[in-house]
Amino acid sequence: MKDASGKRRGQLDSTALDRLPLHPGMCAECRFLEIQASKRSAFARCGRSDFDDRFRRYPPLPVYRCAGFEQAAAPPPQGDPQRSE
Repeated sequence: MKDASGKRRGQLDSTALDRLPLHPGMCAECRFLEIQASKRSAFARCGRSDFDDRFRRYPPLPVYRCAGFEQAAAPPPQGDPQRSE
């Protein structure tokens, strides 16, 4: 599933997180985080709420504890800065 920026869950960049009024806490590292954004506002949405009713769709931020937290996959490397030519 994709978020408002067109990226898949767990592949958010710092620009998407900067749109939120508050840092989302541990949600920033969670694979289920989706950023729902418009021109004027942005919200952190929990994708886990789609299939697990124990989780709020839009949790109060920042989140410090969450039983459904799963670490997002690390983004692929952006090239080798040590590469010599």
